Amino acid sequence: MNFREVEEFFKTKNVHAFLVHQHGEKKVTYYKAEECTSTPYKINSITKSIMALLIGIAIDKGYIENVHTPIKTWIPHIPKEKEKLTLYHLLTMTTGEKWYEFKKEAIFPKEFANANNWVEHIVDTPMNEDPGIAMNYNSGSSHLLSYILQEATSMTTEVFAMKYLFEPMRIEDVTWQQDAQGVYNGGFGMAMLVEDLLKIGILCLQKGEWDGQQLISKQWIEESTESLFRTYEHVGSYGYQWWILNSHKDDFPYHTYFAMGFGGQFIIVIPQLELVSVIHSYMPKRGLIPLQQFLAYIKNEYSF
Repeated sequence: MNFREVEEFFKTKNVHAFLVHQHGEKKVTYYKAEECTSTPYKINSITKSIMALLIGIAIDKGYIENVHTPIKTWIPHIPKEKEKLTLYHLLTMTTGEKWYEFKKEAIFPKEFANANNWVEHIVDTPMNEDPGIAMNYNSGSSHLLSYILQEATSMTTEVFAMKYLFEPMRIEDVTWQQDAQGVYNGGFGMAMLVEDLLKIGILCLQKGEWDGQQLISKQWIEESTESLFRTYEHVGSYGYQWWILNSHKDDFPYHTYFAMGFGGQFIIVIPQLELVSVIHSYMPKRGLIPLQQFLAYIKNEYSF
């Protein structure tokens, strides 16, 4: 696979970068302009998938017991109806809360973003179904993961990320927004270099190993990227803050998982092909097009 036709297609769109790493080496390096190589771009909801990696590290290191720990451990004032919510429900976005953020594509959660206290807003959001039943896209769940990480580790999420993930991988040029209370945004608000996004994908492909060091347990990577809940018909399934294409349900030849940011940012991992791809674009109304084009090429190549 040389991905030339995909690259040519992306040249006609507002795609800043397209990278493909396969079998241990870079196969494609496309940047729309020279400055794209050194610009830290917003990655929007790819932040969620990085947040899940941080939760995995916190569990590996004993700061958090396991995914089934009730969130009231860190939020003791939580309403009675939410006392059974666990980290698992946050990771899989199956909290059962009345939250509107996704139709054909993601919709910016203005009510949440405009709240004076994000954590309190999430905690006070009512439920309209039992937890663990269905996935409903919810940036609030991701933000609670960041809050809980800070409570569990007595570090800010940024300090924890730098210490256990970014510094070991030499990821330095990162900016990350905070809410009014100083909690780093678990659902969006991070910016980094495209090359560093590729590192994140390679780390996952290598089952959490980087430069001879196991930064995240192999078990966590496998558990996070398992197809757990069906989502929206045109997107696939969901794991722990990762989107999943299931070869049995999505008419796609390989188990694939990906991080997705609003407007067209993606980290795509296809373990069977030993492949990681990063696409960074800004197409607010048609953000799924780069992903669909890339996957269509993979599927077409597979058919021969």
